[in-house]
Amino acid sequence: MKKTLILIVILAMGLALIASDYTVNKMFTKEKAKTGGTITISLDSAPQSFNHYGALDNAVYTVMGQVLIPLVEMNPITLEIEPGMAESWEISPNNKEVTFHLRASKWSDGVAFNADDVMFSMQYFVMNKFAEGNQVARYTLGGKLVEWKKVDNMTVKAILPEPYGAFFTVLAQAVLVPKHKLDGKFDKNDLGSVNKLWTTDVDMSEIAGTGPFVVKDYYPDQKIVLKRNPYYWKVDSKGIRLPYADELDYLIIKDPEVAVAKFLSGELDYLKITSKDYPSLKQKELKGADFKVYKGQPTKPTPSPIHITFNFDAENQQLREVFRNDDFRRAMEYALDRERIIEEVYNTLAVVGGVPVLPSNKAFYNPEIENIRRSFDLDKASELLDKIGIKDRNRDGIREFPNGQQFRFVLLTRNQQDFQDIAYLYSQDLKSIGVNVDLQILDAGLTSQKALAGDYEAAIMAFGNQPDPQLRKAIWQPGNPLYYNHLSSMDKDTRTVIKSELYDWELKIWEDFEKGQVTMDQASRKTYYDDWQKLYAEYVPFIYVCKGMDLMVASKDLGNFYQLDNGTMVYLEYTLFKK
Repeated sequence: MKKTLILIVILAMGLALIASDYTVNKMFTKEKAKTGGTITISLDSAPQSFNHYGALDNAVYTVMGQVLIPLVEMNPITLEIEPGMAESWEISPNNKEVTFHLRASKWSDGVAFNADDVMFSMQYFVMNKFAEGNQVARYTLGGKLVEWKKVDNMTVKAILPEPYGAFFTVLAQAVLVPKHKLDGKFDKNDLGSVNKLWTTDVDMSEIAGTGPFVVKDYYPDQKIVLKRNPYYWKVDSKGIRLPYADELDYLIIKDPEVAVAKFLSGELDYLKITSKDYPSLKQKELKGADFKVYKGQPTKPTPSPIHITFNFDAENQQLREVFRNDDFRRAMEYALDRERIIEEVYNTLAVVGGVPVLPSNKAFYNPEIENIRRSFDLDKASELLDKIGIKDRNRDGIREFPNGQQFRFVLLTRNQQDFQDIAYLYSQDLKSIGVNVDLQILDAGLTSQKALAGDYEAAIMAFGNQPDPQLRKAIWQPGNPLYYNHLSSMDKDTRTVIKSELYDWELKIWEDFEKGQVTMDQASRKTYYDDWQKLYAEYVPFIYVCKGMDLMVASKDLGNFYQLDNGTMVYLEYTLFKK
């Protein structure tokens, strides 16, 4: 392999393999395993589709993450890049071409995997801007798209407009789909038609993957049954083909209390739990229950850290003007009592997170934000509101716009308990300084739809972190479709940034992301993302609340499920087994 600059390290993580089988990291196969049986876990909502690129839906990503895999994979614990459907690769001396040598493997239906699958996936799904779950922003450098070429039946080449330091990290998120199953099933003159593929009423035999499992049955709003893929290419250190389990079942359980009850009755093998459930479950464990409760510092993208934001494009002109005022947003951060929220909403089982990079992400976290972030201080919040003209002119405890009209806004959030509790506590503190807030609490799907369409005034939402900020470019860089508090910064038709709409600090953030993605040296990349975090902390387009700890409970009969000394949970569904 040709190894250049920072990608020396990346390539070293994914050396070519002599055979097509790949031995999974021993970290995930610590115990002597039994094969067969069923692993049962919960899913908190029904999938909108089985098309990974056809919906913005965590349930889809969770399920299809067991079925479809990318060219390269990221180790969930070490964050190292490892071989996926590409078993080796090399990079050109100018860092602009990457040649991937594909794995001799088969789809779950026995059809051979080849370069045509990669080309098809990239063109019609990953880089199709009309696919709901597309990743085109991640493959756009300096306004130009990454180009893909088929070299031969088992080799493809990516041609980058510029060197791209995050390319392998980004590629690890782009799962591949089977051309032989999907080609001819949509209108190539209407690329939005790909969103109609693999809907929840599809014949499950039409779904094929190269991952450890494949969909066997779907019982709407009840259960999804996955069966082992007989052609999966990973083995353990003894050469036993993975996954160990014959089936992986997802029970669709929307109510967390019901999920806990099902775990306690033995219907689930492990469960992510809330801070409210942790104390009682821990007591049961200490009294001899046949399960173990785990608590660790947050390190993973989910559950997403919660934030508060104000719509720069609010329909109400007076609110729009105030929301765009930097001092108003700073006042709103002073009015946020994070410590009380952590104590009362999360039973102390949460931490003040980053902006938005988690402190546990040593590669990108900027500790300088801790000196910028504003702690709870209602007096300072009041001073800033007075400064911008939002005053209690009548001395009646109600603030008004300069024209005498009452100042109040609607705060949108989802009906999940922690979101509701945060919204209530925040609104009460705001009311104490004369700011009246009307709560609008909707189900999670409708809340997201309204927020992402810009149909709100203020919102409490959550978006996940990622190991590399470029994986969240479409959210955190101004001028992108998920930068939902300033949608006027993007042309809706071309989905490109309108620089004239950006404030100076937003333009600087936009430039930070553009430079960060094409810089190959990791230390240099970090300087750009450090700047982005400082600008976010200073101008607070999003006010970050907190990040819940990683809380889980697992049956003692579940093998290869454990915790590292640093609190990180170690498990992969395809290496779990019943003892």
